[in-house]
Amino acid sequence: MTSQTFTISGMTCEACTKLTAKRIKNINGVLDVRVDLETKTANVEAERPITAQEINTAFGDSNYRAEDN
Repeated sequence: MTSQTFTISGMTCEACTKLTAKRIKNINGVLDVRVDLETKTANVEAERPITAQEINTAFGDSNYRAEDN
């Protein structure tokens, strides 16, 4: 199991955190996600390493973007 932290840009409210968490949770291998609006981060627990590109693909055409910390 891996634990990773990503910086997430584009979030402005609590609804944003819920949507980003939902989209990240849909990535194959992700077990848990904690998104924090104040720090603009997502802590991802997964069965395997997850890439920022995978997260950005999951975000689709939204304004959210992930970067490795």
